Amino acid sequence: MSGSLDVDIDPPVCTLTLSNPGKRNALSSSFLPEVGETLDSLAERTDVRCVVLTGAGDAAFCAGYDISELSTDQRDRERLVEDTTRTLREFPYPTVARLNGDTVGAGMNLAGACDLRVAVDEARFGVTPAKLGNVYSYDGIQQLVDIVGPADAKELLFTADLLSAERAERMGLVHYVVDRESLDDRVADLADTVGSNAPLSLSGMKRIVNAITERNRFDAAEREWAARIRTEARESHDHEEGKRAFAEKRRPEFEGR
Repeated sequence: MSGSLDVDIDPPVCTLTLSNPGKRNALSSSFLPEVGETLDSLAERTDVRCVVLTGAGDAAFCAGYDISELSTDQRDRERLVEDTTRTLREFPYPTVARLNGDTVGAGMNLAGACDLRVAVDEARFGVTPAKLGNVYSYDGIQQLVDIVGPADAKELLFTADLLSAERAERMGLVHYVVDRESLDDRVADLADTVGSNAPLSLSGMKRIVNAITERNRFDAAEREWAARIRTEARESHDHEEGKRAFAEKRRPEFEGR
């Protein structure tokens, strides 16, 4: 099994740790479903009012999807990430992302689905499908635009560069940036403060904010249009070249077809 989810409940806070340190906490189909299942279970409890999501070790929160699974059906992988992200976004109480290191690709989906984000100052942030000849998921793009606005979302998507934590904070991608020694205390203080507030207030206000942002999302026909755009990229020569170049650690030679 590649990776696991560690669960630590200390009411009113539950900490979920993505643990795949040998692969920089990359997500895989072997343990990603456990994240959604655990969140569903926590939603039924009355003593958990804040969830902290983090990664094991110091190198990365999550470096994206496990590259060893790139040969599997991409649509299945993307659906799994989207389902997990949606479950995280719709969790009834506030969630805090403890961003202990690099946060890239699918890791950005999970971090963005959390309500609050605290990053270590060494962390870097990036959305890199353009380097693979792919198109980021609709949900991921919409979430990114909701958080940072269209201008900064375009920079992240078009450059595929890794941005510093300080730059991420300036664009509103993260709420707080702290040094390594202060990370645990800052996250604990924030989670305890949130978790100690009235549960009906927390869940009620989160539902209202989520309903407001949902108004800006595509309808079924628009989602189908976005899916066709992504399919064209997924079936392109450039996407195959991007995957080969990534595996071979070289610069891809894209041809626009």
